[in-house]
Amino acid sequence: MSEQNQKYASSDTRRREIAAAARAVIVEKGIDGLRTREVAARVGINIATLHYHVHSKEDLLRLVIEAMREEFVEQGRYIDAQALDPLAKLKLEIGEYKELIVHKPDLLPLFEELGKRARTDPVLEPIVREIRIGWHRRFVGLLDEGKANGQFRATLDAEAGAHMIVGALVAFQYKPRHLLPIFDSVADEIIRSVIAT
Repeated sequence: MSEQNQKYASSDTRRREIAAAARAVIVEKGIDGLRTREVAARVGINIATLHYHVHSKEDLLRLVIEAMREEFVEQGRYIDAQALDPLAKLKLEIGEYKELIVHKPDLLPLFEELGKRARTDPVLEPIVREIRIGWHRRFVGLLDEGKANGQFRATLDAEAGAHMIVGALVAFQYKPRHLLPIFDSVADEIIRSVIAT
């Protein structure tokens, strides 16, 4: 590997570390509690090094949301790479959302916090909107594909179905953890509502 490539790899690694530290601070203290000095301390770098990678708090927020977007994109790539029919992909997509709730409990509240900030931030707003629309579009695509191959109801409205699925799943990020066991029952009802009989 060339010296220049090592520099870029090091910079990418450092930016991931900064994004992870900022994410932890936001989850603990909210966006208003985000301080660049605290992020630098958590990463183990000085403030000048932090500012080399991100020039402001706004840059830091953009870095966090870009890292989140990449996580969601990677999840989508994983599902798309599976040689599965639309029904199996739909089940996998729903199952992956449950995995986020269980194994990355900070991710969804973080996205919600950034979504609130995006309402008044013209730089964050299109990024958050793109993530939300992209997820919705994934469900529309799966439902249309399932209709086309006969697995899903011919009368299924893919757009409305995608809204129903997203709404049902997102509701779980606001429910107490002890209600998580009903997630699978909700997932089963979603599947029953779309399959062809």
